[in-house]
Amino acid sequence: MKKTTIFLVVIIFCFGHLYSQEKPTEKVQLTLKDCIVKALEDNLDIAVQAYDPEISELSISQAKEIYWPQFSFGYSNYSYNSLSNWAVEGTNYTTQNLNYNFLLRQQVVTGGDIELTLFSASSDTTRALTLVNPSYTAEFRLEFTQPILRGFGSMNKSNIDIKKARNMSEISVTGLKSSLIQKVYDVESAYWNLVYALESLSVNEAILSQTEERLRITKEAERIGVKSPLEVLSTETEVANYDNRVISSRAQVETYEDRLKGILNFPAEGLVSAKSLIPTDEPILEKLDLSFEDALKIAYAESPDLEMSQKEIENARLDVKYYKNQLLPQLDLRASLWYRGQSGDILVYKDDNPYTGEIVDKIEGSRFNSLEDVFNFRYKNWYVAFNLTVPLDTLFSKAGLAKAKLEEEKKLKERKRKEQEIYYAVLEAYKELQNREKEVESASRYRELAEKRLQAEEQRYNLGLVGNEWLFQYQRDVANARVSEIKSIVDYKISVAKLEMSLGISLKNKNISYKHFKF
Repeated sequence: MKKTTIFLVVIIFCFGHLYSQEKPTEKVQLTLKDCIVKALEDNLDIAVQAYDPEISELSISQAKEIYWPQFSFGYSNYSYNSLSNWAVEGTNYTTQNLNYNFLLRQQVVTGGDIELTLFSASSDTTRALTLVNPSYTAEFRLEFTQPILRGFGSMNKSNIDIKKARNMSEISVTGLKSSLIQKVYDVESAYWNLVYALESLSVNEAILSQTEERLRITKEAERIGVKSPLEVLSTETEVANYDNRVISSRAQVETYEDRLKGILNFPAEGLVSAKSLIPTDEPILEKLDLSFEDALKIAYAESPDLEMSQKEIENARLDVKYYKNQLLPQLDLRASLWYRGQSGDILVYKDDNPYTGEIVDKIEGSRFNSLEDVFNFRYKNWYVAFNLTVPLDTLFSKAGLAKAKLEEEKKLKERKRKEQEIYYAVLEAYKELQNREKEVESASRYRELAEKRLQAEEQRYNLGLVGNEWLFQYQRDVANARVSEIKSIVDYKISVAKLEMSLGISLKNKNISYKHFKF
């Protein structure tokens, strides 16, 4: 029994030990381009905004639908019974009517309408003294209506709506482009900050390892009486200092890593199975050779904000033109050309006298005969008319035009304001980039000098001329100098990204088009 109990305890301990072991962290290597593409493809905010261009394109199609032809068909069949006020006709009579109507209507880009109508009707009655019964009539009509002043051509409301819909479509595309540019900057900033944190951790871990090795040597020297306990204590203190730095650096890595994961829309995971992101792009200094004047020209040409502003101004100007046109009188040209046809059963009365009421013969006709008259253009009819309407509201009130002009002035002022904002944004980013470049040069020079001084101090230390405290001080200076140099390079790269964002060329420089993404 005792052996069995011990065996179960061992089994439980082994399984418990295996269960408590953490799974190895999965490392995911990503280039900056990989991160940008993933962030843009998986971002829900951008995915929602990506619907806007497609919706705007449908709005253009919807506005153009006004020029689609309209076809209609009418059918009516009715009968009525009426009392007669003429005794010869009888006390009452019944009439049966059957009508067909076909219409094709087309609005043209000049603002006019074209209508083609084909009409066919039949009438059958019991009314006395009728000479043709049943009777058939048909008509083919071409009618054209065209505004001459108000609403003519490009000032037609339908044409204005199509132009404004096109501009709104381009505004939605530009808005999406602006969001993508901002997201690219967010990714670059988070990516390079993570690179900095990992490089800083690497520096501190390397110096911690060196210091731990020095502690081992110092303890051995103290054991044989070469070093004093004070030097051992000093070295242990330095080990504790770098151990604390490593802990802080690891926490910083986790912070920047989580920030990048959030931008990349990584799914939420447990701490044990979390993926570790490993940036593969190294912080290599690549100087940007660009003058401020050239940068400003690029910004004015490529800025999504200015592009959107220009389209808003164009829409405002379209409204001004439209309301100016609405002040004109309404002068319409109407022209019509039509051909009629008529047929039916011709009733022949005795002695050619319908008052006898006796039908002796009938010359038959049909609906087809009436249509035959129409398409043989047998009976030609036409008219041309001009209708002039002068609404009083256009004579005494110009509120619509005044409102449109104010809106245009507002959009022009907004563009000026955006140009000013872009100027100072580019100026700030450009100056920041210049300062970062100087910081890189200074940090690099300081790091080289600190390393040379540390080498000299290590030689003096090995000769026993100085103690640990001086060596550790120079070692800390080198560590700080290396971290500072990495930080300056990372800051420079982030400043380049900021300048590209201000210029509106982030997507172009990364060879990324919003059309590439299928949200």
